[in-house]
Amino acid sequence: MKQNILAVSVLAILASGFFAHAEPPPRSERAPPSAGPGTGPAPFWATGWKPGYSVPSAWTPRYFHYETRYTATFENDELIFETFADGTASWIARALPQDLIAKPDECLNWRWSADTLPSPTEREDTLTGDDFVARVYVFGEFEGGEPFGFNYVWTTQKSQGDFWTSPWSDNKLMALRRGKNASGALVAESRSITADVSRAYGKTPIRINSIALMSDAEGSNSVAAARISLPKFGPCDLAIS
Repeated sequence: MKQNILAVSVLAILASGFFAHAEPPPRSERAPPSAGPGTGPAPFWATGWKPGYSVPSAWTPRYFHYETRYTATFENDELIFETFADGTASWIARALPQDLIAKPDECLNWRWSADTLPSPTEREDTLTGDDFVARVYVFGEFEGGEPFGFNYVWTTQKSQGDFWTSPWSDNKLMALRRGKNASGALVAESRSITADVSRAYGKTPIRINSIALMSDAEGSNSVAAARISLPKFGPCDLAIS
């Protein structure tokens, strides 16, 4: 069951109207960022304006600087989110059942591709340079209910396996891939949340509460495009690295 906890049926996606999306307005007409640097993970903060597309059932958007476009497609019956950020930053997030426990022998499995990289002019660990073609966020709890936010990113600068702290929050980031995906084929990932979060924070997670997907290019005012499959928790599809 848990390996399919994030699976969404074809009919549910079709019913959501998720395929329709207006193009972003000219950059000069866009709203300012929704928030400055803060602390703590908060995937469902309200920001006062609505998306120009229909959000799929059980997912919640958050806006940082207008709308990254998320389009649902299917490849061999697998749900794929095609992302497009044009000087924009927003995500879609989904809450998970409260009994989803972080287990050392289970993984978060997904596939993704970096198709168009943003063009940060600053380091990726700075406020202006914090742009990534693809992000997969995981939010959860340590012992005693202490929250954490953890972010797998496809980077343009960092080395594979690097960890650092977000310049915008207390969230930790981990670089999984770097540079454009020259093959164009979706790249498979299997990550132990328990192992990766423990390495980043020095604490062992006990629960996973929510997940978010994102492409952002607002800091560099550039363009980023990616494809990300629907992440699923369960047995590891690949050997844990």
